[in-house]
Amino acid sequence: MRCTIGILAAFVFLCSLPVKADPEWKRDDFDDPSVRLPVPSANPRMSATIENGLLHVVDGGTVKGDMIVMSHYWIAHPGTGSCVRARVKVVACEGLAGVSICFSDGVHEDILTLYTDRIELHHAKLSHPMDTTDAFHEYRVDIRDTDVTVTVDSTPAISGKGAFTFPAHKGRNRVSFGAAASHSTGDAYWDWLTWTDGRAAARALQPALPGAENVVVFKKKGVYAPFPSLLIDSADNTLYTTFTKKTTRTHYRTLDSTRGLMASADGGITWKDVEKLPSGTRGPHSGPIYKTADGALVRIDQNWRKWYPPERLGAFKGKIRTSTQGASRPGWFSTNSGGYLQRSEDDGKTWTKAPIGKLDTWSSCSSPWSFMQLRDGRVLRAFMVRSKEGDSGDVYVAITADGRAAEVHRVMGDPDEKLSFTEETLVGETDDGVLWVLTRVGGGDDQMWQGISRDGGKTWTASPSGIIGHPPSGFVRLKDGRCLLTYGYRHSPYGIRAVLSTDGGLTWDTSHIIILRNDGGGYDLGYPRSMQLEDGAIFTIYYFTGDDNVTHIAGTRWQLP
Repeated sequence: MRCTIGILAAFVFLCSLPVKADPEWKRDDFDDPSVRLPVPSANPRMSATIENGLLHVVDGGTVKGDMIVMSHYWIAHPGTGSCVRARVKVVACEGLAGVSICFSDGVHEDILTLYTDRIELHHAKLSHPMDTTDAFHEYRVDIRDTDVTVTVDSTPAISGKGAFTFPAHKGRNRVSFGAAASHSTGDAYWDWLTWTDGRAAARALQPALPGAENVVVFKKKGVYAPFPSLLIDSADNTLYTTFTKKTTRTHYRTLDSTRGLMASADGGITWKDVEKLPSGTRGPHSGPIYKTADGALVRIDQNWRKWYPPERLGAFKGKIRTSTQGASRPGWFSTNSGGYLQRSEDDGKTWTKAPIGKLDTWSSCSSPWSFMQLRDGRVLRAFMVRSKEGDSGDVYVAITADGRAAEVHRVMGDPDEKLSFTEETLVGETDDGVLWVLTRVGGGDDQMWQGISRDGGKTWTASPSGIIGHPPSGFVRLKDGRCLLTYGYRHSPYGIRAVLSTDGGLTWDTSHIIILRNDGGGYDLGYPRSMQLEDGAIFTIYYFTGDDNVTHIAGTRWQLP
């Protein structure tokens, strides 16, 4: 459908869509030829170079992965509105997003493709005829709520009142540009790009807890440091943390991965490197080994990332999910499938092992917060189970009384396969024996789901918990009897949050969310661990990416409001 210019007055409201107050603008001028650009290495079909203040992006490939996209998290808010402008000269464009500006506000998204003979909003199905190759043109996109407009050289081109409605993928909130589709090709010169940055406005709307003290535990430019633990030595109350350090931005182990180990003797305020952990350290979560009534040691474990050489691949093809991500040897692959029981009758010197047959599926895995010993002595662990390829995942619990045999019961999942129930599950039990699990769920509104069992784990009811964020890694029982959960918040404003429960974890007070951090620079953050210290203060540790894009280990020392 083609949109002609029409009467200028029809665009007055839509094309302005002003951001409240005076928005902060960010800008790329492409004046530094040494800047690192996201071009696939050794790919002759792709190139991105900066010369004389122009960014020249050439995408000549149609193979999967042939794309060059530069992105900025602009923290757009639908009710406030956002704007992106770019000065571009198109040389060639074949296919959707071959030369493009992509934009999303956490709720909706669209793609403006700059073809040679027109510009087109893909999801809105609106276009405007023009020659994009004759000269540099300034393109401006404004969004607010469900309205989107495009102007070219200050002249109205596309009016999309009510047309900005396509759902943002996984809550995406960013502006990106370049060649954004593998199957398309494009060639264009970018003079500059500028966009409104909504960080300050979003943070002002949702302020952080007054008095919370944020600290840097470990931070080094060029080093990616995620997933900290939190431990304490009861002998002197020294805090310890372990984490990984690597030069590649990935959640997988790499060949250059090293272990960080640090300690704090002042309740988390200052940290220093140490050589080893004292033997008496403990975390906020007990286990995974527990003693049963007959004196044996018992644990429920998983086959987490078992590695095999490439010649074994045929034995797993079509039966068990395989992955090469994180491989330390060429061609090797891993599987995540199966759980098993372990029992020791000699204080851990030797162990017997028994597989849990119902967990031997396409894939099954568990998290470090998914096990506990129940009040009646039984041991429980939650698993995410995918029965076949394409299954979105269900949550199950395995329960054993003696480490010799286990019951396996389904907790929850989505029969329509639209929501993805993950392995990141927290398990808990109230004082009167009600069991609950809290699970990270993908594919929806990023709300954790909760399952509850009142018959010892045999049957479960499940529903959304009201908590937006993930994962449920930072659980601690407080001295006053309440339960505290800290979690990552990967929406605007990005940060770390907490919520309280007064009934042992069955329900959560989501009307009084505690915002510990609201200054994240994007969604790559979270996985907190929390502990209440002797003086009553809470220390929460997590990994964090700020506006400088350096992913590091940070912490917050705070008091309950």
